[in-house]
Amino acid sequence: MAKKSIQVKSAPNSKESEMMVLGCMLTSINSLNAAADGLDGNDFYYSEHKKIFNVLKEAYSKDRPADIHIVSQELKKLDLLEDVGGVSYLTTLAQYAGTSAYIEEYIKIVKDKAILRKMLYAVDTIEKNVLEEPKDVSETLDEAQKEFFNISQSINSHEGLLIKDILSGLKAESKIPYLKEIQERQEDYQKRGDSIKITGIPTHFLDLDKLINGLGNSNLMILASRPAMGKTALALNIAENVCFKNNVPIGIFSLEMTTEQLLHRMICSQAEVESEKIKTGSLDGNEYQKIVTCVNDMQTKTMIIDDQPSLKITDLRARARRMKEAFNIGFLIIDYLQLLSGSGNSRSNDSRQVEVSEISRSLKNLARELNIPILCLSQLSRRVEERQGHRPMMSDLRESGSLEQDSDQVLFLLRREYYDPYDKPGQAELIVAKNRHGSVGSANLTFRKEIAKFENYSPVGSNEIDDNEEAFAEFT
Repeated sequence: MAKKSIQVKSAPNSKESEMMVLGCMLTSINSLNAAADGLDGNDFYYSEHKKIFNVLKEAYSKDRPADIHIVSQELKKLDLLEDVGGVSYLTTLAQYAGTSAYIEEYIKIVKDKAILRKMLYAVDTIEKNVLEEPKDVSETLDEAQKEFFNISQSINSHEGLLIKDILSGLKAESKIPYLKEIQERQEDYQKRGDSIKITGIPTHFLDLDKLINGLGNSNLMILASRPAMGKTALALNIAENVCFKNNVPIGIFSLEMTTEQLLHRMICSQAEVESEKIKTGSLDGNEYQKIVTCVNDMQTKTMIIDDQPSLKITDLRARARRMKEAFNIGFLIIDYLQLLSGSGNSRSNDSRQVEVSEISRSLKNLARELNIPILCLSQLSRRVEERQGHRPMMSDLRESGSLEQDSDQVLFLLRREYYDPYDKPGQAELIVAKNRHGSVGSANLTFRKEIAKFENYSPVGSNEIDDNEEAFAEFT
C-alpha cells in the first residue's frame, strides 16, 4: 500500500506582492511614501525583502530619495547587499513592478498575509499553553483572547511615533498640523467667549466637566463613597447622559444589581417617575406616557449590561474586549471593584491587598488597550464615619493604595443629609480628589431621592445651567 505524501504548507505569504511593493518603492516617490507609511519590516515574509524594505523606510523617514543606486550603496554599507541578491535583484524588482498604479492593493495583500501569519503564530502559542493543562483555565482563555485582540488592534497601530510626525499633522489624530489646530481652538474660543468647551466626552454635570474636561480616553476613574451614598445612581446618571445625550455606546458590568434592577432605575430617572409608582402600577396617564416616550428613546441607543456576579478580572477584561469588538463601546462602568476577584484562586485576607493591586493595574491597562474611559466604583473604609464632618480622603480607599496610584481621577461622593437630615437636604458634593490631567475641587449636585437622580445644582433663579448646556451642543 503506497504511503500518502505529506504536503508541507508554508506560512501565508505572497512573494509576488512583496516584490511588486518593493519595486514600486524603488521607482516611485508616491509608492515609497504609501508603503513606508502602511507597512513595517515584519510584514514581509522573505528576509531579503525585509532588509530592502528597512533601508527604503529609513530613506523615507529621513526624506531622502531612494532609487536602485542609493539603496544598493546603503545595503553595501550595511554589508547586506549580497544577502539580498545584489544589484541585479534590485534591478529585477524595479523591472518587475514597472509603473504599477495599484500599489495600495499590493500593500493590502502583504499586510493581510502578515496578519494571517500572526494569527498562525498566536494559535501555536495558544496550543502550547493548552497542552500544558494550566490550573487556571480562565487566565489561559483570557491570554488567548488577548492574543487575537492585539492582532486586530495592530491593524491600525504603530510601534512608535516621531514627534515631528505628530506636530506636522502627518500622524496626528486630527490629521492637521498642531499649530493650525491651536490656531483653530483660539479662534473658536474667541467666538464662544467664556462658554465651556471640553475635549472629552461630556457627562453633562457641568461643574464636573469643568474640572475633569469630560471623560478622557484611556482614563481610569474611581468613584468612591460609603454605602447608600448614591454612587450607583450617580454612575447610572453619567451612563444615561453619555449614552442617551451623546449617543455613545457604553458597557456596564454590574456585579451587585441585576440588569432588570438597573433598567428600572434608569427608567425612573429618565421618565422622572417615582420608583414605587412603577412597581405598583399606580400611574396616571401623563406618567405612563412619559415612560412610553422614555422606553422608545432608550431602544434606539446602545447600552450593554453584564450582570454576571463574582467576576474575575481576567473574565471582565475578556468580556470588555468583546463589547469593544462587537459594539464599539466608548465608555465602560464597573460596579463595583470590591466584588471583583483577581486572576488567582486565593482570596485570603493577606493576599487581598495584592489582589486589588492587580485588579487596579489591569483596569488601567484595559482603559489604555481599549482607548476608552473606565469608571470603576469603590467602597470607602469605615474611617470616614469616625471623622468629624465625614469628608472622605484618599487614604479611605479600601484595601489598596494602588487605586490612588493607578487611577487618573479619584472622585468622592458626599451627601451630608445621610448623616444629618437637616444638613443641606437634597444636595450632594462630588469631590475631585485626584486629577492627573487637570485641577482638583468640588462639584455641587442636586439629588432627587424619589427617582434616584442627580442633577446640576443651580441657585434659585439662576439660568446659568441653560446657558452652559448650549456649550455641549457641538459634541452631539
